[in-house]
Amino acid sequence: MLGLLLNAIRADGVALLRPFEPETHGATECSVAAGSVAIDVADAERLLAENEAVFGDVRPAAEYAEGHVVDAVHLPCSADAPDWLGNVAKYSTVILYGEKEADADQVAHSLSAAGYRDVRVLRGGFAAWRDGGGLAASGPCTVCD
Repeated sequence: MLGLLLNAIRADGVALLRPFEPETHGATECSVAAGSVAIDVADAERLLAENEAVFGDVRPAAEYAEGHVVDAVHLPCSADAPDWLGNVAKYSTVILYGEKEADADQVAHSLSAAGYRDVRVLRGGFAAWRDGGGLAASGPCTVCD
């Protein structure tokens, strides 16, 4: 009913039966993949401390081994990554990071497309985590061994 009222008032109408098409007139696109949300270090640290999120590192194996978020899994490390994801409930909060935000966007998009409902990308990537004093560990990916 409200939509019909708005259609009477607004010349461009409100999408009732047609697909939503966002306005992009001069607006910059969000750098985070559709279906994911950026999360800052403080919020990510809180979720880690409360065991309310799983972390996935999308950087190359050598960078992961040099340092990564505590308990993070190295997602591209091998064919075992899908097995790990199979143990992660689709409603879980999944926080992805690379060296910078854009590194995790493609993986975030893939997870969202696979049905994961709460995929987040760490704002500023691992550099922001490290610089913000987040808990880190080093060593190779143990899921892949």
